[in-house]
Amino acid sequence: MPSIPRPALLFALAGIALSACSSEETSVSPAPTPGNDAATDEQGDQQADALPADDADAQGDAPVDASAEKFQAIADRAEQERAQLGAPGVAIAIVQKGHVTWSMGLGSKDPNGNDPVHDTTLFRIGSVNKMLTATALLRRVEAGQIDLQQPVTTYLPTLSFARDPSWAPSITVWNLLTHTSGIVDYLEVDSALRDDSALSEYLLGTFAQQEYLMVSPGRFYNYTNPGYMYAGLVTETVAGRPYRIDLKDSVLSPLAMNRTFLLPADVLADGDYALGKTVDWNTGEPMVAHPDTYDNAWARPAGYAWSSVLDLAKFVSFLAKGDSGVLSDALRNDMTGDQVNTEELLDLAHYGFGVASSRGFYIGASFYETRLLSHSGAIPGFAADLYYLPACDLGFITLANTDGAYFTNTLVHAITTLCDLPTPSANPPDISVDPSSFDDYVGDYRDDFNAGQVTLSRVGDELHISIPLADAASIPYGKVLTPVSPRNFLLDIQGTQLLLTVIVDDQGKGEYLRTRAFVAARQTSGSPPTAHGPSPASLRRALSQAPAEPAFSRLLRPNTFAAARP
Repeated sequence: MPSIPRPALLFALAGIALSACSSEETSVSPAPTPGNDAATDEQGDQQADALPADDADAQGDAPVDASAEKFQAIADRAEQERAQLGAPGVAIAIVQKGHVTWSMGLGSKDPNGNDPVHDTTLFRIGSVNKMLTATALLRRVEAGQIDLQQPVTTYLPTLSFARDPSWAPSITVWNLLTHTSGIVDYLEVDSALRDDSALSEYLLGTFAQQEYLMVSPGRFYNYTNPGYMYAGLVTETVAGRPYRIDLKDSVLSPLAMNRTFLLPADVLADGDYALGKTVDWNTGEPMVAHPDTYDNAWARPAGYAWSSVLDLAKFVSFLAKGDSGVLSDALRNDMTGDQVNTEELLDLAHYGFGVASSRGFYIGASFYETRLLSHSGAIPGFAADLYYLPACDLGFITLANTDGAYFTNTLVHAITTLCDLPTPSANPPDISVDPSSFDDYVGDYRDDFNAGQVTLSRVGDELHISIPLADAASIPYGKVLTPVSPRNFLLDIQGTQLLLTVIVDDQGKGEYLRTRAFVAARQTSGSPPTAHGPSPASLRRALSQAPAEPAFSRLLRPNTFAAARP
C-alpha cells in the first residue's frame, strides 16, 4: 500500500462555510425511489423505516412533506456537486420524522473503477465518530458510574503529564467532551499500535510523557482529538472492556447500527465499502486509501469508524426521537445542548457533547433563528456530514470518498425543498467587523510550545501579524489577517488557512490568540520567562497537524449558508 502521512490530516474542519449559490442542474437517471437502492439486509431495515411521501408517520406524526420530484431535484443537485468536488462517489440519506424517506448512492466506490456506490456502502466517517463516543460515555453517566464534573484522574488515576503533574487533575470529564481540556491537538493517522491495549498504553504512557496543555482547562473551547481519545479511555476503564467492544454493546447494538465498524478486518469482510481518493502526505502523489491502508487503535474514539448513511440515519433518529434504552431524554438534551460557546460566530456557534449546535444560520440574505445540530468528519480519502434540523425534523447525511467533499449546496437545497422554515429574523445578528475593535487586540503574545512570539499591530483598517520564528524558519505566511467575523480572522500560513480567534478578557482586551495549531497568551511586563523552547521543528509539526479551512472566508457573506462545523 502507498505510505500514509504521519502526522497528517486531522479529522475535523472548524467553522466551514456552506455555500447556497444556484447553478444549472444535472439530471440523474433513473429517478431515485425512496427505500429502493441496494437489496441487502441493511436495506431491508431501511425499507421498513421508509415512508411513502403521502403517508403519515407510523408513530402518528403529520405526513412527511416529500415527493419523488423533490427527491429527484435533490439527487440532481448532489450529482452536480459531486462532479464539482471531484468525488468518485457519495451516499446520501434523508431522515424525516425519525424515518429514512430517501437514500441513494451516486458514482463509484473505487476512484479507478466503476463499482457503483449504494446507500449501504461503508465509508470512513472521521469525527462523526465523536457523537458515538460521547453517547457511550454518557451511558456510564446515566448509570452513575461517571460524574462529568469529576477530574479525569478519578477514573484514570495513573494519568500524569510529565511536563506538569498539576495538569491531569485539573481536567474534568466535562472538559474532554466539550473540547475545553486545553490538550494539544495531535494525531498520527497511521500507527503500528493497532491492538485494543494501545488506547491505554499510549495515552497513559507516550502521549502523557511528550504532550502538553495549550491553555488551562476550561478557559475556552479549542477542538482537540486527544480529548475524545481520553474520553474513550475513561469509558473503557469504567466499563472494564475495550472501547470498541463497549461502543458496540452500549450504543451500536441498541440502535441497530449493525454495520458500523472500527476494525479494517470487519470492513473487508463486509465487502461493500468505498476506497478513498487522496494524496500521499510525504510525496504529494495521488493514492487510494483501502480499509487497511491505515489504522490507529489509540485514536479510534476520535474518528476511525466506518459506517453507511443508513446506519447513521438510525443515530439521527435517536437524536430526533430519543431512545430510553440508550439515554434518558434529559441526557440526550444535554448532549445536543449549548455546553460551550466556541466564540467562532458571535454567541451562535456552540458545542454540546460530541455535537455542534448552531443557534441560527443564513440562507442567502435571510437569517433563521432556529437550531441546527451537526458534526462533520475528515480523514484521508473521506468526508462525512451529519445534520439535524429540529424545526422541521429533518436529517441530512452524506458520505463521500475524497478529501473535502462536503455537499453543502445539496444540503441547502434539501432544507429549502423539504422544510417549512420559520420566518426569517427581522433583526439578524450584526456580523460586520469594525476595524476600530482591532485596537483592543494589538500587542505581543507568546506560545511557549510552538509559535514563540506573535505580535498583532493595526495598520489603518488592517490587523497585521508577525511571527518571528516563522520568519527565521522561512515558513511563509500572510502578514495581514483576513477578518471573517468579530474576533475571528483567517491566517494564511504554509499554504493553509487557519482560523485565528482573539479570546478577550473581561474588559474586551485580547488575552489569547487561538488556533488549532497554537495558542499564544498576551505578554505583560509581569509575564514569567519562557518555560519551554519553541523551535522551527515544533512550529512545522504544529502546522502539519492543523486542518485547512479554505471556505471560512465565505462564512458571513449574504450568499452563504453559515453554521459552525467542527
